[in-house]
Amino acid sequence: MSLMSELTADELSDFFLYCKEVNSIVADKRSVASGKLIRLVTANDLSGTKLLGDSSFRKALSAASTKASDLYPALAGPTLLLNLPALLGALAKLFTPLFPPEVRKKLRFEQGPLNKISDLSAVLDGPEREKFLTELDQLIYAD
Repeated sequence: MSLMSELTADELSDFFLYCKEVNSIVADKRSVASGKLIRLVTANDLSGTKLLGDSSFRKALSAASTKASDLYPALAGPTLLLNLPALLGALAKLFTPLFPPEVRKKLRFEQGPLNKISDLSAVLDGPEREKFLTELDQLIYAD
């Protein structure tokens, strides 16, 4: 991944935490404005992630997730790990039943949203955005 040739895992983890902080500020403002507690949903598209090779990206994602859980416990909604490569998806299905129930409730491995999107600007507005949000709603509120 070319991103990891430019950054260390710690730097990327810090960037993920920065993004979480910005989202937390927005959620706080929306909570005050609406009178309802707004929670954050984390959706990570893992298309193209390789099981073998450099694990820096996975380490950065994992470290940021662990820190964010401690820093933002009230806002932690579900985490969606989207579009895992086939082998990683099979391993996730195999090991997910072994996770504690509270972890299984918050962590989901799914295919679908973003799997055909190559440019994230496509989900900023219009029909692609509506499709993306509908697919996320279905995954988040399934069960």
